[in-house]
Amino acid sequence: MRIGTMHRMKGLEFRCVAVAGVSDGTVPMKSAVTSVEVDAQQHQEDMNSELSLLFVACTRAREALRVSWHGAPSPFLAPVTNPHP
Repeated sequence: MRIGTMHRMKGLEFRCVAVAGVSDGTVPMKSAVTSVEVDAQQHQEDMNSELSLLFVACTRAREALRVSWHGAPSPFLAPVTNPHP
């Protein structure tokens, strides 16, 4: 078993991966995202970067992926947690 951050998973591959804590208010990480009121374009770039980070973490699994959250899931998970809006 190996534990690491989403930042450390780039370039690695595992048979099974669990991505824990993908909760609203946690992912995207607030401190990594510029406020839309400060700079709308930078905000969107930051959001894309955070989404890409989650994507990379989730695509490290060859056979099985488990994503968990507590409370409400991250808005990034809306396409899979609310498939029919």
